[in-house]
Amino acid sequence: MPRRKTDSLYALILAGGTGTRLWPHSRRNRPKQLLPLISKRTMLQETVDRILPILPADHIFVVTNASFAAMARAQLPMVPRQNIIREPEGHGTAPCIGLGGLHIQKRDPDAVMLSLHADHFIARPADFRRVLRDAARVAREGYLVTLGIQPNQPETGYGYIQRGELVEQLGAQPVYRVAHFLEKPDEATALRFVASGEHYWNSGIFAWKLTTLWEEYARYQPKLFEQLQTIGKVLGTRREKTTLARVWGKIKNETIDVGIMEKSARVVTLPIDVGWSDVGSWATLLDLLPGDHARNVVVGAHLGVDTTSSLIYSPHRLIATIGLKDVVVVDTEDALLVCPKDRAQEVKQIVETLKRARKQKYV
Repeated sequence: MPRRKTDSLYALILAGGTGTRLWPHSRRNRPKQLLPLISKRTMLQETVDRILPILPADHIFVVTNASFAAMARAQLPMVPRQNIIREPEGHGTAPCIGLGGLHIQKRDPDAVMLSLHADHFIARPADFRRVLRDAARVAREGYLVTLGIQPNQPETGYGYIQRGELVEQLGAQPVYRVAHFLEKPDEATALRFVASGEHYWNSGIFAWKLTTLWEEYARYQPKLFEQLQTIGKVLGTRREKTTLARVWGKIKNETIDVGIMEKSARVVTLPIDVGWSDVGSWATLLDLLPGDHARNVVVGAHLGVDTTSSLIYSPHRLIATIGLKDVVVVDTEDALLVCPKDRAQEVKQIVETLKRARKQKYV
């Protein structure tokens, strides 16, 4: 019996990193992707829930830091234990995706792989699943597919994709060649991008045949490709652990965008509008979560006087505020953060300062 196309579809979820912009709730030992931020389910659990209707659980793989693997396994009992891949240390998305690809290739050399992030929010998951099916269909034609998010504001915190010529039309879904990947713009440039109608936010969500991906690794990242192949040859053997540790320590940092996508001539984009957000800061959560009559988002106990459009996170004790507007207040057992909403991206700097001061217990 011939294989159905869905039989060869797999998903790799990237679940590393520590989410420093969501400090002090997100820490090195409890990163944001393993926390319940939007609902009672963690971000990782929501990501898996979102794709289970189109993929069996044993076709879902997760790459995470070695120190997070046990937590990821506990949160995902439906995913086979061996599908939770331990990355020895972070070297960027190109090695990370390559490592996940090796494990999927061992299972199915003909696999089409979706690459997703564990810290994204999708307001319309059914529409998202339809797009993923379309992306997989295009990937089977030999393209590297990236999903471009229709921008609804001149966002300066995201990279952008500029579309090129139309490649094909899948019903109402256009597929364009990618003309350029563009770095995070200033506000004036972001305004111009949005007004043009041909620029999209770079979601970092991809689809490709593994055979296509390996061809591009070999072409544009030959050293990394060679290192990955060395690891791939010993997967599932007694030499896997020692070989992975030895090779991984020599791998250079590289992102999939810079290392592969910006160089390849086989990249296309599917513009989508599915209510996507990268949950990268407290300001994002303030925009996503439902507010009260004063547009405040409150987690825990809060008494506010003349307080509007603010986020109050205090699960352990009462927080009282007077005269606040557009302010983030996050209170944990050992640290308190107060900052303007429009400077929430700078929270990462606090974590870097704590590291330099060797105050590791707060990191």
